[in-house]
Amino acid sequence: MNLSRIPGPLRASAVLTCAVLAVLFLAPARASAQGVSGQLRDSLVVGGPLANATLLLDGTPTRVRTDGYGRFRLDSVPAGTHTLGFTHPAFTEAGVPAPRWKLDVPAVGLANLLLATPSADSRYGRACAAEPRTPGTGYFVGTVRDAASDSGLAGVVVNAIWSEITVSKSEGVRTSRHSARAQTNAQGQFVVCRVPNDGEVTVWAARNGISTGLITLDLAGRPLAAREFTLGTRPLAAAATAADTARLTGRLDGMVKNIDGAPIADARVYVRGSRAVARTTATGAFSLAGLPAGTQTVEASALGYQPGTLAIDLKPGGVSRTEVVLGKSVQQLPSLAVIGKMPSGSGISSFDERMKRGIGTFITEDDIERRNPLIFEDIFRGIPGVQVEPVGNGYRLFSSRGAIDAQGECSPQYYVDGVPMTVDPTDDAPFPVDPRDIVGIEVYSGASTTPAEFQRAMSGCGAVVIWTKRGGSRPRPASR
Repeated sequence: MNLSRIPGPLRASAVLTCAVLAVLFLAPARASAQGVSGQLRDSLVVGGPLANATLLLDGTPTRVRTDGYGRFRLDSVPAGTHTLGFTHPAFTEAGVPAPRWKLDVPAVGLANLLLATPSADSRYGRACAAEPRTPGTGYFVGTVRDAASDSGLAGVVVNAIWSEITVSKSEGVRTSRHSARAQTNAQGQFVVCRVPNDGEVTVWAARNGISTGLITLDLAGRPLAAREFTLGTRPLAAAATAADTARLTGRLDGMVKNIDGAPIADARVYVRGSRAVARTTATGAFSLAGLPAGTQTVEASALGYQPGTLAIDLKPGGVSRTEVVLGKSVQQLPSLAVIGKMPSGSGISSFDERMKRGIGTFITEDDIERRNPLIFEDIFRGIPGVQVEPVGNGYRLFSSRGAIDAQGECSPQYYVDGVPMTVDPTDDAPFPVDPRDIVGIEVYSGASTTPAEFQRAMSGCGAVVIWTKRGGSRPRPASR
């Protein structure tokens, strides 16, 4: 429209009319930011609707949390193509990266959208076609990268080992070790098939004689866990110069603190597989040099505290920093002068404390009463990861997995009310403890998990600790 030919009063009216028309035509475009709603379901880690997940929309500060049924609603989403992702504690704990989706949002928005993650079997089952997953097992997946260049490493062997404890009337209690392994592809990716998901597994990666540290993994009942390793690719020669050592090894600086954030002095800190050991200063600080590059495990311990472990990644020629937190103080008992025989049952008061730590398998008095056992073997029926089945003239009581250092098969030590007890596995007689007298049982798979008070008579193969009513009354722990 040529406004110059319109008289002045009418020209102003025409300009106003054009402005109004422009607003009317622009209004639909501005109103195109609509809502996106739906449900998030997971088959990879949790299995079912994913509650309390935080959804993130790329390029915007938009963050919403799913409700108890996995439902969500994103308001004011502009029309167009967007990438939607999420975070969730279960995925973080399992080390599994959360999937992301591309959404084409029309001007009217989206409703009843279903965001679904693939199942572990559909995602990794093809890699394990020769060893299909069975109940009680899962996948261990991840990537191995060069500690220096951060690129994927091909041809790295990833190992997993775990132990299995079997208890039978005919064979007693024995510990056997099992293993699985896989090799990385051209991108450094791997899938280890059929690892147990009901206990701890020790894993590491190695190539050309160079290895990462031993890392403890626990699938915690999930079908999947992931871990990324870094691996040094250049070994340190025996006659290496100081310059070579500085270039090919890493240094770790850090702090050791308690759960309240206070520094712990004189704590012992070391990295598994190395000879470097340090003591913390009055401020809780430590420094370890000459450490093997790659993924390692640092451990810290101090008198009166639970030990702490942490997986770290060390770059060759670099300095890494970390903080190790030790658990709350272990109860310190005053010095005692003991004359004569120690009363039976000493130590049962700390049953609850050990159960809270979650190291080992615990069966409480409430668990035993619910099972109403007729024989000792019946106590273990229905316990997760436990199998009771006939073996010859006896029974296979249970299978409890855990990471141990023992090689091959061996028998753990029995304790009854804190006192070591010898059990003859060839004896066909019933187990010498009446199940009606038992108030609690602790099972430890190896030396690394057995409390110090039950290591004095063991051979490194774990312990079965039985507490009876004869050992004295105690409060019933809350059944797990």
